[in-house]
Amino acid sequence: MTPPADIFQGMEKDQYFSKIDLSKGYWQIPVRKENILKTAFVTMDCHYEFLRMPFGMMNSGATLTCATKKLLCGMDNVVDYIDDLLIHTETWEAQVKTLSELFKRLQEANFTVWLLQRVRTEFHRGLCASFGLGAQGAA
Repeated sequence: MTPPADIFQGMEKDQYFSKIDLSKGYWQIPVRKENILKTAFVTMDCHYEFLRMPFGMMNSGATLTCATKKLLCGMDNVVDYIDDLLIHTETWEAQVKTLSELFKRLQEANFTVWLLQRVRTEFHRGLCASFGLGAQGAA
């Protein structure tokens, strides 16, 4: 996971910001077949096994971070923090190009994002309050 203090480095000249929230971040990672039994639990009614990685498993945070880092490899204008992505660019054209590449990669990796909830996803904003970023820089 990117340390919070490092998120805003190199954004001094950037004027366009978008924030994307990966929907149900941990659930996007499939559990390996050989590990499914390790996720099992029993209730009075039934036996259950997770097929997707739930929040709270021992390495779920590290696994999500690894998958996100792999997805964003080479995309210097995109920063990840848990299941949030911050896209920062100097120009509108660069913002559109970066978002296009990011959506292509998300689709190829079968990741989904929250698009209908404005609180979770913001496009082309001059600031991203949920990341603590405003017109005067990091808050």
